[in-house]
Amino acid sequence: MIVTQDNGSSYELAPTLRLFVQPIDLLPPPPAQVDGKTGELAPEYIDPLAGLPKYVPFSIGLQEFTSSNFHFARLTSNSRVGRDGRTLYIRPVEDLLEGRDISNVESDDGLFESKPSPLDGVGTKNAYFHSQSHYSGEKVGKYREIRGFRLHAEHGVTFWKFNLEVELREKQQRIAYRINRGPATGFWVPARDQAMNIMFHSCNGFSYGVDPNLFSGPDPMWRDVLNTHQTQPFHVMLGGGDQIYNDCVQHETEIFKKWTQIPLKHQHQKEHHPFTIELQTELENFYLNRYSMWFSQGLFGVAVSQIPMINVFDDHDIIDGFGSYSDRYMRSPVMSGLGAVAFKYYMLFQHQTSIDEGEETEPSWLLGAEPGPYIPELSRSIFTFLGRSVAFLGLDCRTERRYDEVISPETYDKIFARLVSEIKTGETKHLIVLLGVPIAYPRMVWLENM
Repeated sequence: MIVTQDNGSSYELAPTLRLFVQPIDLLPPPPAQVDGKTGELAPEYIDPLAGLPKYVPFSIGLQEFTSSNFHFARLTSNSRVGRDGRTLYIRPVEDLLEGRDISNVESDDGLFESKPSPLDGVGTKNAYFHSQSHYSGEKVGKYREIRGFRLHAEHGVTFWKFNLEVELREKQQRIAYRINRGPATGFWVPARDQAMNIMFHSCNGFSYGVDPNLFSGPDPMWRDVLNTHQTQPFHVMLGGGDQIYNDCVQHETEIFKKWTQIPLKHQHQKEHHPFTIELQTELENFYLNRYSMWFSQGLFGVAVSQIPMINVFDDHDIIDGFGSYSDRYMRSPVMSGLGAVAFKYYMLFQHQTSIDEGEETEPSWLLGAEPGPYIPELSRSIFTFLGRSVAFLGLDCRTERRYDEVISPETYDKIFARLVSEIKTGETKHLIVLLGVPIAYPRMVWLENM
């Protein structure tokens, strides 16, 4: 799915995605240890991302896997990505300032530059990274073109969706794609009988009271992920919740901010405050712009353009603690309305679909038995396969969330019935269960003193 700005766009022809095989040379895995005599890594391992191009990002979602095909029914980008369509290059890590979050800086002082900097050992690096196989499906005319269709439109933007299938072969493949005449980027799919190489992440952001400069922003973690991706490509990344931190909604709005500041002595007034059209519009603009920024900025924007993702819901994707406050407070029109707006953009950006898609059209969905108590939508758990022998269950622990209940008994019954029907004795060797609530929650102070 891509998101286009209506102003200045022509929709005489729907956007077209071109899909083709485009092999590239992978960097061999790094040595297990460095030679004690030299004490140095080969130059290509020190900063393998430096100088690589950053194309206009399209986040890729993975919803369904079968033994012979991928179904990449989800490709998404954002209305502000790119953000002007130029090809940029990743700056060497040694050129970046420490102690500063520059993930959202679009000038040459940020993570990217308009021309690649000279690199030590560049000849060695080029041999691994920039030497593509002479074969390219596009060059020999072996490609498929998929026309996008309009999924959703609002607030001056249009969401276009592409349905894709990729046939698996005897070896893993790099599949490239481009939108219209834009530059190409790509993702990797495993061999036909290979389990996916999986990367997991959660809590991809900072609470409002945390200074991201202290950690140089989120990019050091994503640089490590992408460095590994150059030698052992990830076929999927699992988001365990809080893929985006939206807590700043209570500070970067006007109407909602005023509502949060209603004092406790006027709690009755706060709980009965109407969810007006003006408030809804403000929140929709906030979540749309917040997602557009977060999913296009920094090295996270690079990662989601190259690694298919599966995500589950949690509170920071909405607002800190959503679902865990008192029942009266959570049932207030404003909190319920906030949850509904956040759910819509969670579905659009993190699953690249609309809120009305059901199990009959997307088999990987495992919907709740009844709508949630505060978000009037069915919960969205996921069951799929990450290779013939690996099953995956991602539980939605937020849509039905109450102070004293995470998932209803009726929804649990549906979940376990699905597992019984899908898991095959002798063929399914592993079941990965992902949930946003810890089974054991040791106190961090206790761990730090061990």
